[in-house]
Amino acid sequence: MRRSISMPVPAALALVLALAATAGCSGHGTGERAAGPAKSAAGPAASGAPAPVKVPPLSQEEARGVVKDVTLKVEADNFDAGYWKGVTEGPLLEQQLAVVETARKYGTDREPRPADAPETDPAVHTWSTGKDDGGDRWILGAHEVQGYTVGDAGKEAVLRWSLFHQQKAGAPWLAAFIARAPEPGGLPQVAVGPDGRAVTGGDTAGLAADPAKLCGQYGDYMYTDAGPGGVKWSQDVTKRKAASAAQLERMRTSLGKGAKVDFGVDVNRGSHGPLWRTTDGGALVACTAVSKVYTESGPGRSTTFSSSGWAGTTDIPWASYTQRIMGLTVLKVSAGAAGEVSVEAESNLPYSFDGTKYTG
Repeated sequence: MRRSISMPVPAALALVLALAATAGCSGHGTGERAAGPAKSAAGPAASGAPAPVKVPPLSQEEARGVVKDVTLKVEADNFDAGYWKGVTEGPLLEQQLAVVETARKYGTDREPRPADAPETDPAVHTWSTGKDDGGDRWILGAHEVQGYTVGDAGKEAVLRWSLFHQQKAGAPWLAAFIARAPEPGGLPQVAVGPDGRAVTGGDTAGLAADPAKLCGQYGDYMYTDAGPGGVKWSQDVTKRKAASAAQLERMRTSLGKGAKVDFGVDVNRGSHGPLWRTTDGGALVACTAVSKVYTESGPGRSTTFSSSGWAGTTDIPWASYTQRIMGLTVLKVSAGAAGEVSVEAESNLPYSFDGTKYTG
């Protein structure tokens, strides 16, 4: 006789959505300002080309306007790939395109959501980078939104950290990264230079870990059997790892004998955006990784989701399935060789789903 197990998306995957599923990868910014055009002893070039226009730093009002405007766009429940290419880039675009592809295979029907519309707290905090020559600019924003957890109809206030990128002055701003701070009051402590721009890049020799390697080390530590990798992880990181392992064991127990659950890292994408320096001499690193969990329900059995982060996957008996989750994590690297690395903000968003339906 077939036994059906109704269960939510595994909590080990920490599918936290802030009423909008939202997430490429580039190296750290240097934070160095352009020195401007070289001066010739002979005076201006004979070509008569206009001198570069100096682009002033973004004002707080301008940066807040970008955060509010683009945030509303990424709140959309949209399954059109073209739409997301116009409002997101990097990890957030990759995640949304994966969700769109899953919806193409399984449908766009979603389970009922909380009736209230998302709310954005008017207190939007921002830090921005930029160069006088109008080169690429970044905004790190933090603001409160009303969110919910998949499988739970209750709403709560969460503090969302977001990265926005503009390739050059005048180009559209695109959302690239979101992460949820564990505490509503947990604002980034970003260092700011005399011109009002955030301090980025710089010498990393005095940090507790190498930012260039840190994202891969975190992904390996959290999603595989790899050890600390020479990094002194904070207590909150070790607790997250232990909680994830415990949840997987509960899943295996609930599925029973004959079932199979495998969990691991699919891809470590590395860091995204600049290396944001903090007021205490440390740094913030935005990391991306895709983890996966493969589940076989066992002979004569199926699993049915009562809630899911993927449209079209609930109320269906699944004999086996693979869920991939994109983890977006902001790590804080302390100053000093004896310092530790902690998680400042993190979101785990639906990436892709592949399942085999139970046919009896």
